[in-house]
Amino acid sequence: MSLKSITNSILVAACICGKDGVISQMEEEKMFQLAVEEFPGYQFEEFQAVIDEFFDSSKQIEEYLEAIRDPTSRKFTLKLAKESASVDGLDARENIALQKAYLIWEVTPNE
Repeated sequence: MSLKSITNSILVAACICGKDGVISQMEEEKMFQLAVEEFPGYQFEEFQAVIDEFFDSSKQIEEYLEAIRDPTSRKFTLKLAKESASVDGLDARENIALQKAYLIWEVTPNE
């Protein structure tokens, strides 16, 4: 995956994790862990810049989802979002946002 792909995936995950009103430290740690597993050269400073970008943005989830077209990147993004949002308990609003991503990308949660 490219750096831009990781960035877009993290933005989607942050959007989903933030639907309950906060992105917890556990969610951030999980996002970073999974990003490094997928992209071993990824640095914490790059991750923090993406999180800052998310908080400075007014984009909606649909706009973030639109930026990811590659099926492999989409699969990783859904995994990233689901695992990160679930690490501290999947809030109903986070789950709704996650389900919206599945619907927009026309995939089932088990794929």
